[in-house]
Amino acid sequence: MTKTILAAALTITAAFGQQGTGGRGRGQRQDMATLTRPIDMHDTVWIEDMTQLEVRDSLKAGKTTALVFAGGMEDNGPYVTVSQHNLIVHAMCDSIARKLANALCAPVIGMSPGVPERAKNPGSVVLSQETFKAVAGDIATSLKNEGFLNIIFMVDHGADAGPLQAAAKELSEKWAGSGTSVYYVPEYYNYNEVEKFEHDVLGVTEKREGFHDDYYTASISVAIDPVEARMQERVKAGKTTINGVDLAVPKAVEDGKRIMAMRQEAAVSAIRKLLAH
Repeated sequence: MTKTILAAALTITAAFGQQGTGGRGRGQRQDMATLTRPIDMHDTVWIEDMTQLEVRDSLKAGKTTALVFAGGMEDNGPYVTVSQHNLIVHAMCDSIARKLANALCAPVIGMSPGVPERAKNPGSVVLSQETFKAVAGDIATSLKNEGFLNIIFMVDHGADAGPLQAAAKELSEKWAGSGTSVYYVPEYYNYNEVEKFEHDVLGVTEKREGFHDDYYTASISVAIDPVEARMQERVKAGKTTINGVDLAVPKAVEDGKRIMAMRQEAAVSAIRKLLAH
C-alpha cells in the first residue's frame, strides 16, 4: 500500500514537473510584446484598469506621460471619510489625463508620509518619509522602464509635497540624458488660489468651526460621491453644513464641480508648459 501511494505521488510530481516547463500545462506563452490586440480598447486612462496590450498600445499611440498622484488618509472631521484625498485625486487624475489626451494615470499613492509610531488618530494610516519617497521612486522607475517619457508628480495632501518634490529632483538628476523627465507640479495643490476662487468667484465665506474640514474640499466630495461626505446620514441628523455653508443644496454640487474644473485647468496648463520645453 505504501509503495502504491509513493508511486502515485511520484507520478503526480512528474506530471506537474512536465507541465511547469510549459507554464501550468498551457504550452508556450504568447509574446505579448508583438501580439496584435484582439479586442477594442476599453475607455479608461487608469493603467491598473488596462490590459497589458492596452497599456502597450497607448504608449505606441503617444500616451507617454504618466500622472502619479499622492493622496492620504487622515482626520477629516466627523462627517467625511479619512480617505477623502484619495477620492479626490482619483477623480482629478482621470479628468486631467483626459484633458491632456497624451497621459495615463498611475496607481495612486494612497498613504501620506508621517511617523507610524505616532499615528494615534484612528484611520490615519501613514508611511515613514523614507518608505513614501521610496514607493514614489519605485513607481517612477517602473514607468520609465515601461516606456513612459514624462512622469508627473502631484499631491492633494500637504505632507506629500516635500518628499515628492525631493524625489522628482533626485530622479531628474539621476536620469539626465536618458530621455525620461520627472516633474513635480505645485500648481495643482494651491489652496490659496482655491480659497480665493471660493470667495471671489463662488461667493462663499466660511466661518471656521474647529474641524479639519472645509466647504471647498467637502463640496468636491459631495460632487464626486455624496456617500463619502455621509450626506444621507447628515440630512437625517440635520447636520448638512460645514463652516456655516450648506452642502445639501444643488449649489454645493455645482461649486464642487467648478472647483474641480479650476484645479484641472491649473494642472493641465502647468503640465503643458513643462512638456513644451
